[in-house]
Order: sequence, then C-alpha cells, then structure tokens
Amino acid sequence: MAKAVTSVRLSDEQTQALDAIAQSVDRSRSWLISKAVDEFIERRQNSEANGGEPQ
Repeated sequence: MAKAVTSVRLSDEQTQALDAIAQSVDRSRSWLISKAVDEFIERRQNSEANGGEPQ
C-alpha cells in the first residue's frame, strides 16, 4: 500500500505525550498517529453502519 505524507500541527503537550507513549511501546510518533487515525476511521464507520451518530 502506498503511503501519503500528511502534515499536522500539534501542541507541545501533544508532541511530548506522543513521544512518551512512542518510547514506551518502542514505536515511532508517526506509527502512533497512523494507528490513531485507523481507530478513528474504524469507530466512525462502525457507528455509521449501525445507524448511530459518528463520534
């Protein structure tokens, strides 16, 4: 699967929290953000498929 580069602006607090989590799970910040987006998309699709409001 091809990957696209996307730029986002994060606060210092968000960046520090992501970096701490990334270090604790031995993954990159990029990997964490990608997984978070995957989870968001899945929750939204599941919610819409079940007739609920997307969250």
